[in-house]
Amino acid sequence: MIQLASSLRNLGQAEQSVALLTAKLDRGSDDGSDDLDDAVRAFLALALSSVGRDREAVSVALTALAPHLTRYNRSLAVYASQLG
Repeated sequence: MIQLASSLRNLGQAEQSVALLTAKLDRGSDDGSDDLDDAVRAFLALALSSVGRDREAVSVALTALAPHLTRYNRSLAVYASQLG
């Protein structure tokens, strides 16, 4: 899914990439795990930026990053939600 969405974006079909990745996040993981959700969000951020939705792209990227921080993760998550 990520590779297809990335290829679509690189071929100038970023809107399709956004739709594909957004649907993937909305649907959730097939096996109940979410180990690739942050990767999906990272590529969604790239696709959003490609279609001119930069504030939303930053929000998505920061939302993916926040849980991995040892400090400031709660503040970053709040700021990310304010951007989106």
